[in-house]
Amino acid sequence: MDWMLLISLQWITLGSPPPPTTQTIGPFASEQLCNKASEAIREELNTPIQGQRVQTLGRLVCFALKDKDGQKTDPAAK
Repeated sequence: MDWMLLISLQWITLGSPPPPTTQTIGPFASEQLCNKASEAIREELNTPIQGQRVQTLGRLVCFALKDKDGQKTDPAAK
């Protein structure tokens, strides 16, 4: 089963939030790899940058891809 990481980021500068940006990263071979990438990105986002007055908000979600028939892909069926 392939996994994708959906990332939605919003930067708040001087109290003014623009619309969020959304990106996907992947595919990942397992949910564990996707979650590991998600945690690494969260850690980077939560690291403060001295002297910067920008707040970064992020939502990161791992999800399983579906095949053309609308079913989740099953690696055992290959």
